[in-house]
Amino acid sequence: RTAALERANADLRQAMSQLVQSEKLAALGNLVAGIAHELNTPIGNAVMLASTLADQERGFSAQMATGLSRSALQRFVESVRENSDILQRSLERAAELISSFKQVAVDQASYQRRRFALDEVVQEIALALKPRLRRSVATLEVSIAADLRLDSFPGPLGQVLMNLIQNALIHAFDGRDAGRIRIESVPSGPGRIGLRVSDDGNGIAPAHLSRIFDPFFTTRLGQGGSGLGLHIVYNLVTGLLGGVIEARSVPGHGAAFFLELPLIAPQKVTASGETGSEVDLLHARISAEQLTGRSAA
Repeated sequence: RTAALERANADLRQAMSQLVQSEKLAALGNLVAGIAHELNTPIGNAVMLASTLADQERGFSAQMATGLSRSALQRFVESVRENSDILQRSLERAAELISSFKQVAVDQASYQRRRFALDEVVQEIALALKPRLRRSVATLEVSIAADLRLDSFPGPLGQVLMNLIQNALIHAFDGRDAGRIRIESVPSGPGRIGLRVSDDGNGIAPAHLSRIFDPFFTTRLGQGGSGLGLHIVYNLVTGLLGGVIEARSVPGHGAAFFLELPLIAPQKVTASGETGSEVDLLHARISAEQLTGRSAA
């Protein structure tokens, strides 16, 4: 009996690891899509301007062969200067985007702890989700105080925000022509910050509200949902980030997730008191829930 329980526990751990990794890969997939889409404009402009400059150089060389007037020279110099300035701005914008996305990718992949400005991380996540938002009926609004700095884990925080936004995009706006998702900082106690992620969509049914953080709970059974998105959110917030999260909703009037996080995250520990990964934390919590029969929410 004990051996069978250990095997079942090992199988659960492996399944959890695979599902958590798939959630992380999905988040990184959105990031890659965001990179490609946002880089398309400045790089496209740069290619077009480089082609224009090459055409101007060929025309200028032809004019030099047949005699070049002072006015033609002046026009060429002014045109080259103008196009070169635009080309430089386009390439600088591309470099800024690459730098921004590189930091998000490192955070998402490595779960590194560092000091960061909350508004910068939220804006980077919003940028990465732009392609997904353009395919939806919803818009995303961000209102984060500029002076909020944390010593924490920007990768897990970004995954929390991505999961909450994508959860709203999947569930909140069925049958609607338009919608709004909002991320904002809200007042909190000393040494803590408050975040609210809300939408004006369909809301969450009362019967579901108490279960949305439970592992494997989904209203899209058989439609590709793992039922782990909000459970991962709950465990990252209450575990690695050291905060609390609460969901509120009135059916037909949207939903809101309230997060309260410490400005300085606690040490990353498992239920046994040892440092561990988010998979360890999830597995420990699920094992405890199975033994006690308590919900994560």
